[in-house]
Amino acid sequence: MQELRFSIIMFCALGVLGLLIGSPAISIVKATISQSPPPPQQDSTEISDGIKDSALANLSQALQEDKEDGDQNGGENWDRAINDLEDEMGFPVDEDVEEALMNITEVHLNNIPIQ
Repeated sequence: MQELRFSIIMFCALGVLGLLIGSPAISIVKATISQSPPPPQQDSTEISDGIKDSALANLSQALQEDKEDGDQNGGENWDRAINDLEDEMGFPVDEDVEEALMNITEVHLNNIPIQ
């Protein structure tokens, strides 16, 4: 009796699973996803236009201005940019994060073309 009951439950479970796998709705969703076009590629000018107001751009500009004033490790402009970033994020930037941001910003400045 228990074997018959177990067999009926397994048969029903396999039947439901078979219906779900062969469901046309799932096939349509799968076909729609696989046929969607790839996302458009952005050229570098669109990307550079998109970061004009970014934190990296603001920090880069501040660090560049400080370097032009003779402050190689940041000065008033850098401090102001960090304070603006803190205000934007809503929490303070600790010394380790500020040092990492300085390194990232210097790499960024070294990689952008001179205008």
